[in-house]
Amino acid sequence: MRDTSLMAFVELMESGKLQKMEKLVLQAFADLGGKATNYQISEHLKLPINQITGRTNSLVKKNTIYAYDRIKNKATGKLNWEFRIYPDLFNSINN
Repeated sequence: MRDTSLMAFVELMESGKLQKMEKLVLQAFADLGGKATNYQISEHLKLPINQITGRTNSLVKKNTIYAYDRIKNKATGKLNWEFRIYPDLFNSINN
């Protein structure tokens, strides 16, 4: 792990720029391997999806995660956006 990655993550978490739910969603991304759909995060955290989508949108605006690809939801058969944590941030979370 690079020291700069760890410092960036710690700074982000302590900066007050992330709300409590954003931190929870970001940790869920890390738990799920750095990539997930809103549906997968909702299932992982056992929270309604409407509590997740706003948080993923705000994390995108804060350049913490990005929309990577549309993948088929196994439960509904519909296409969902898969979001990913920026690699440097993901590495700092998991090390």
